[in-house]
Amino acid sequence: MRDTSLLRTRLHRALACLPLLAAGGLACDSGPAPEVKPATQTAAPVATPTPAATPTPPPPPLPPSPYPERTGQDPFDPDGIEEEGCPNGDWCAPAKIAEKLATQSSGQELGCPTRLMGHPQKSKADERQFKGISLNPMMQGRLRKIATAEQRAATKDETICCYHWFDYCSGRPLLADDQALRAPLRPGSAWLSGHVSEDSVAALPLAARRHLAGLWLRDAGDEHAAVAAFARATLELMAVGAPPELIFASQQASLDEIHHARSCFSLAALYADEPAEPGPLPALAPRDGGLVALARNTFLEGCLGETVAALAALRAGRSCQLAPVREVLATIADDETRHAELAWATLAFTVHHGGPAVAAALRELASSIGDRLHDASPEPELPAELTREVLAAHGRLGPAALATARSDAWHDIVVPTLELILGAAEAADTADAIETSDLS
Repeated sequence: MRDTSLLRTRLHRALACLPLLAAGGLACDSGPAPEVKPATQTAAPVATPTPAATPTPPPPPLPPSPYPERTGQDPFDPDGIEEEGCPNGDWCAPAKIAEKLATQSSGQELGCPTRLMGHPQKSKADERQFKGISLNPMMQGRLRKIATAEQRAATKDETICCYHWFDYCSGRPLLADDQALRAPLRPGSAWLSGHVSEDSVAALPLAARRHLAGLWLRDAGDEHAAVAAFARATLELMAVGAPPELIFASQQASLDEIHHARSCFSLAALYADEPAEPGPLPALAPRDGGLVALARNTFLEGCLGETVAALAALRAGRSCQLAPVREVLATIADDETRHAELAWATLAFTVHHGGPAVAAALRELASSIGDRLHDASPEPELPAELTREVLAAHGRLGPAALATARSDAWHDIVVPTLELILGAAEAADTADAIETSDLS
């Protein structure tokens, strides 16, 4: 059985046991949930539980989004699913500055490089020159020809080049004004979980080690920010009267993310010349908007982000040849699966109590994401010393594998699970309507 089928089955069985969905026709199987095994083990097939009642009819397909595309978006180079919930933004700079981030295979249009990528090492001068764009090694930037022409007309500067950029990321981000926040990094060892050693790392070329260190530092920053994201989610759950089971699970998830962050900082130190730790992280107030806002935020940050994170960690662990890295990935895969269960349970709560308004908002959001799912994205270039085989052996998915994991998670897990929840709610509403009609 495919890993996506196992993960979907586990999520659906967890949802089936929720009292909130009992009225929707879902059957609860009291047996243990199928284990999504990381690393190199092969999980035994698990049969999907047979419904005890008449199967719920499939819900209607998700309608197309009624909202227009992003203003000024280049129709020849649309944005991709990879940036959903990840750091992203727009950036304009003179061509001579943009050239410093150009990929080796980048073409030229309008006197500008068409593709950009980040790098793991940066100086204070870099931060001043590249203010407004990420320098993380997995950053990708694409030339926006319409925005470039508009900016040149406005500034009378024919050397200006404008880009849209995003970082690859997964897991629950800490969003503020649609931008993902991370704490700044500084030298220090406060967040290390202990010394990690692996002889094969010392044999890697310096450029490869630095690149891998940058990737683990990025993950460490994301996991650290997720601690705050779950703390805020707990307050938002309490603001809508969520049951204690959801609040407890959200608090537990914050503790999980502390362990993930420490593990990632420790792995980064394994590859880097010196350890790093997070600095101050801005405090964010809970977001308002009631059940509709909670549903949209949970779907984007949790149902999508945590599901992708679980699948990506599972797949990264399979090819990993380093025991300490494989152990971290195994823990993260299991924890992120539980976090995905929490997200989907929260979504079921919002649909149950929010009714058609919540369901409509979720369909619109899912449709807008699905419309951009297949947009092509460039693959960031790797140091010559770091082949894709070495990358996989050290527990890292390449950009193509990560994009495949996102696509698989969307088609095989996210869409069917959303339809399961919305279909159960619609079935329950229909049953209520029939009962009310019979009584009248």
